[in-house]
Amino acid sequence: MFRSILVAVDGSDIGQKALEQGLAIARAMEIPVHAVHVIQTAVYPALVLSDLPPPDIAQQALLDALEREADEILADAEKTAAAVGVPITTHKQVGHPGAEIIALAREVGADLIVVGSHGKGRLGRLFLGSTGSYVVDHATSTVMVVRGGPGSS
Repeated sequence: MFRSILVAVDGSDIGQKALEQGLAIARAMEIPVHAVHVIQTAVYPALVLSDLPPPDIAQQALLDALEREADEILADAEKTAAAVGVPITTHKQVGHPGAEIIALAREVGADLIVVGSHGKGRLGRLFLGSTGSYVVDHATSTVMVVRGGPGSS
């Protein structure tokens, strides 16, 4: 049914749960998994304005910290996949999480995208946005949303 799965990982408990669900499907179907972590630049717009001079020391330190965090999250995904014997390829993207997830799914030919949902209500999505909602609304692939509840991290 599916040939390749893309799982979005963000270091949260719900992101881990989404990874585990994606790996379980991949293992049962004997298909590969791609894991992606997106460094969300919209929160740090000064980091992506390429026409500006190079980032100052504080901006560079923040970018370096976000890169290290992404590397750790993806290394954890690799360990989790290895523990269950599923091949995984990791990807670190920079930009709008929903758009980057969809673009990568197309690029790698993933026909199932697995994302976690932190259970934010309408008000939370209005002010914070929702990567899961964006992916569901814009993806051409099948999307599996792994739910957390209110208070899930």
